[in-house]
Amino acid sequence: MIKVKYGIFSDIHSNLEAWCAVLDDMAGQQVTHPVCLGDIVGYNANPRECLRLVRELHCPVIKGNHDEMVATAHDTRNYNALAGEGIAFSRKHLLDDDKIWLARLPLSLRLGNFTVVHSSLDEPAKWNYISTELEAESSFIYQNTQLCFCGHTHVAKIFAQQAGSARELPKTARVELQRGARYLVNVGAVGQPRDRDWRASYVVYTPADALIEYRRVPYDLALTRKKILDAGLSEPLAMRLGMGA
Repeated sequence: MIKVKYGIFSDIHSNLEAWCAVLDDMAGQQVTHPVCLGDIVGYNANPRECLRLVRELHCPVIKGNHDEMVATAHDTRNYNALAGEGIAFSRKHLLDDDKIWLARLPLSLRLGNFTVVHSSLDEPAKWNYISTELEAESSFIYQNTQLCFCGHTHVAKIFAQQAGSARELPKTARVELQRGARYLVNVGAVGQPRDRDWRASYVVYTPADALIEYRRVPYDLALTRKKILDAGLSEPLAMRLGMGA
């Protein structure tokens, strides 16, 4: 019998080389069920290609804030200049059908014994960040499953809640889930990690083993940077990738 394995990823951000490397790694890990937590587009040079590959998976997909901005005519003045530049680039290069598809994505989903959301279960449409234990507690209030997977911060983290209080767990590659505890798992970012590790990040969740494994995958960073510059996007977008920042 084939063991069910979820490959859960977020924040591709138009980085085709990182995304293809993650797809190859998921195949090597024998992932049976890919799940996308949003922000497919923005920042980097290949929004249309990345979106096409996600759509071809026919997997569950959650809407991210960059997906929403690219799919609409919302003003980007509340975004920093680099984020706004990436949004404008993705808007220009996506087809109308792509934008309609992005606009229709849900903000959260329950999949079996876990929940997925891009930002936080606490008012997901407000795109709240979960970086601290206090912020995690706000999301746990709305979490009705043992597990919730999120992205948005671009930083791989895991919080556990027992006896009503949340604590951040030490960062390890493998996490064995314990009965009686709930978990909020930030899967990190495929296309633009910000935890000082430039490699693409995602997780493999194996329900039968109650196991979560963080995966870090190298990719052709030089090619991604070249594409960003050749597309006329700002140099800092290219340079930050290698710093994991």
